[in-house]
Amino acid sequence: MFVHNLARGMAAVEEVADVVLVVHAGDESLVAETVAAGDGRFATASLHPLPRLQRWRQRWHRSRHRRLCDRIASGVHAEKVLARRRRHEAMIQQIFAGQRLDLSPNFGERDVWLLPHVDVRRPFAEPSVVVVHDMVTLHFSDVMEKRKVESFRRNCQQVVRQATLVGTMSRTIRDVDIVGLLGCPQNKVRVVPGAVPTDFGEPVGTDELLRRHPVAGQPYLLYPAGYRSYKNHVTLVEALALLHQAGHPELQLVLTGFEGLPETLAGQLQAVGVMEHVHLLGVVDRPTLAGLYQHAAMTVVPSLYEQGSYPVVEAIHWGSPAACSDIPALREYLEKLQGAVPFFDAREPRRVVDVVAAVLADRASVLARQQAALTQMATRSWQTVAEEWITVLREAVQGNPAKRGR
Repeated sequence: MFVHNLARGMAAVEEVADVVLVVHAGDESLVAETVAAGDGRFATASLHPLPRLQRWRQRWHRSRHRRLCDRIASGVHAEKVLARRRRHEAMIQQIFAGQRLDLSPNFGERDVWLLPHVDVRRPFAEPSVVVVHDMVTLHFSDVMEKRKVESFRRNCQQVVRQATLVGTMSRTIRDVDIVGLLGCPQNKVRVVPGAVPTDFGEPVGTDELLRRHPVAGQPYLLYPAGYRSYKNHVTLVEALALLHQAGHPELQLVLTGFEGLPETLAGQLQAVGVMEHVHLLGVVDRPTLAGLYQHAAMTVVPSLYEQGSYPVVEAIHWGSPAACSDIPALREYLEKLQGAVPFFDAREPRRVVDVVAAVLADRASVLARQQAALTQMATRSWQTVAEEWITVLREAVQGNPAKRGR
């Protein structure tokens, strides 16, 4: 979503000559609409899979890199171990540097790379700006296999170190994750807040939505999120049981996200007696999600860690009042809504119940205030965001200001 909105914002900036979106070979259709929005200035570059032998080599080097990172994290800092880790890092980069990338001959030399995430293994001869959305993997153990975490941390540190500049959309993520966890100097980081998404699309029709998901005809709370511990479904499930006891027995809970239900969450549904009131829809397309927002009694986001929350603004856009957890990054992200979205302590189900009950008791007024506030928040356009990112990119092209002490 970040890439699509930013690219479309760049399409409105005259000084942007060419933008090439790098995608995996075969995925070109996923960016076709965004490329079309560039009016001839946008193109795609296809990144092809590594040949079989190279895939085997990089897996071998990554496996050994993981083991060495774990040894170092456990306190083994022998120079030989550090040297071996660096050697494997160099080999991995060398392998990915040879990965075939088909660039359009109509586009000239690249001025700068904007890397939208840190999972990048190849080196870049040109200046680069890497975007760090968050380091939730390093905060919650179930996001990634334990054996891969230290290697992931090291890779992120390496990418951040090698980048000319580091970008993020959140001061909280800058301070806690980029500087705090990755050890990046603060003067190398640029914060560019995002804007309200523009690619909302169109919702599926009511009849079709009801055919696919009959629960849309009942009052329900909506939470679109994958089943990860930091998404905090457990608090919302417990809150649903308490809401039933507090005079809202009709309320259902609709969850979208990954297929399959974690055993701990399934056990909790049984324990609190709400299994039949929780509807697991799995992964849904964006028109269906928009329709679910439209029919929801409200949207509740009890996440324990985020950079921001597109579901909150999407929900308000489609007519569902929203409430979310009281965490620093969401306070920052929603500050321009001027208190229209209520916050709650996400570790206290009864606080969730209090907020949900208050919103439902005055739903129309709450929604009206939130939509008015969202209109104000939306005055910051993605063109403005793009212009600010271009300033960062230009700074990277001119050289690394962190090395000049700026």
